Amino acid sequence: MTPAQATLARSDRAALEEHDFHWRAAVRDRLASMELRRKEWTGSFGSFRIRDLGDLLITDWECPPVEGVRGNNLARRDDDALLVFTASAGKQIIELAGQTVVLRPGAVVITSTRATGTFVIPGRLTKRTIRVPMTALASFDTGSRVPDCLLVDTAENPLAKLLQDFLVGIDGHYGRMSSVETETARNALLTLIAGMIRASELPDVGEGELLPLLRRQLETWIMNHLSGGAVRVQDLAAAHNVAPRTVHRAFEATGDTVGAVVRKHRLAAARDELVHTNLSIAAIAHRWGFCDASHFGREFRRHLSLSPGDYREAHGTPRSSEIGVASEGVAWRQPTTRRLA
Repeated sequence: MTPAQATLARSDRAALEEHDFHWRAAVRDRLASMELRRKEWTGSFGSFRIRDLGDLLITDWECPPVEGVRGNNLARRDDDALLVFTASAGKQIIELAGQTVVLRPGAVVITSTRATGTFVIPGRLTKRTIRVPMTALASFDTGSRVPDCLLVDTAENPLAKLLQDFLVGIDGHYGRMSSVETETARNALLTLIAGMIRASELPDVGEGELLPLLRRQLETWIMNHLSGGAVRVQDLAAAHNVAPRTVHRAFEATGDTVGAVVRKHRLAAARDELVHTNLSIAAIAHRWGFCDASHFGREFRRHLSLSPGDYREAHGTPRSSEIGVASEGVAWRQPTTRRLA
């Protein structure tokens, strides 16, 4: 207990501890697992507001001064995702292995949940974050690899400025979009994020120049053969005239495995059919290589936090709701504000 906590009345301490619990839960569920240390225990704790677009978790935060640490054990707990940050007031200092970036107004920061490090928010901070599951990006061209951390200035990068303006534009329409419009906005946002990552690539040298190219070719082959049954390393190697070991090295260079990439694309394809078609869940599971509907349901729930049926009910377009799942009125949610004051 800090000296500031010790001077508070018991009822005030209980309220602060409850606020602290909800704040930590929101950070864990909507960003990533991390250890948080609040720098002060007086005044408003902060608030957050939810503006999700399908599986993209968009959150507006009013943050108190706080510090955080994310180590290897915590990083291993979370599914692969990208975290996109923008700020309208204040700053956040993020330190990763060999790199320090500062989130401030006019900057866009993209980090991976694979990354470990620390951060400091020295004063009040107003920011917006987007948690993007890697399964959501599977259908979008991000280039040869996704960086652990990327800092982009909106004054110098047109795509970053478009991303910022797009997020502001969502504010005026959120809650009034149909399921089709919500899905279109989701895909437009993913296109901008993928474009920023692709445009940030630097040319590699030596052997590193070949592996990223091979990695992209391998992933394209996987996407084109998903519905044909099991995707085997031997088949990938034979199709590209390389050794199986080279296939593994191409994916290891970006921190991936063949199995993880195949699973990511299967889930992305299945999600797309849940949203846009009226195929049964069992048919979708079979089409995209899952053992059965139960296996599909477990994998889908683990990566998207909802069962396939619940996801279709919440985000399905009118065509997907023809199977009898009502879509009117549940295609979006009103912005939810959680005030921790």
